[in-house]
Amino acid sequence: MMKNKIPFTMVVILLILIIVLIVIVALRASKETLKGERAEVVTDKKEYAVGDSLKVKVKNALEEEICFSTCYPYYLERKDKDWKSYDYQSCLDKDAVDSCVEPEGVKAFELVLPQIEKGLHRLAIPACIGCEGGKRFKEEEWFYSNDFIVK
Repeated sequence: MMKNKIPFTMVVILLILIIVLIVIVALRASKETLKGERAEVVTDKKEYAVGDSLKVKVKNALEEEICFSTCYPYYLERKDKDWKSYDYQSCLDKDAVDSCVEPEGVKAFELVLPQIEKGLHRLAIPACIGCEGGKRFKEEEWFYSNDFIVK
C-alpha cells in the first residue's frame, strides 16, 4: 500500500498562508488597541450632587460617524452588584437619528442630574454607526462613560 504524501512545496505554501493570516489578524488587533476605545465618553468631574450640571464629551474614535437617539441619547446607570439602568418611560415621539459625530469629532452636552440614588454611576449611550439623520434610530453599539459618584 502506498501512503499519500503531501509534497514539501504544498506544506511550505500552507505554512506561509497561515503566517500571513496570523500577521493580518495581529495587525488589525493592534490597530484597534492603538486606536483605543471605539468612542470615549468622559464627564467633567468625578463627583456630583443631585441637581448639579454634568458635562460630558463623546469623542468618536471610529472610522464612521456615530449618531444618537432623539428619545434617549443617554441613560443613567447605577452600580449595585451589576450596572442597572434607571426606569425610563416609553418615548412618545418617533425615535429617530439625531445628532452625529464625525470620525475623530467630539460632541459635548450637559445634563442636570435628576433626583437619583447616591452611589456609583455612569452614563450609557446607545448609538448607531454610519446611520442617516432623521431616519428611525436603531441602536448598534453602547458606549459608557467613566464612573462617577453621586453624593
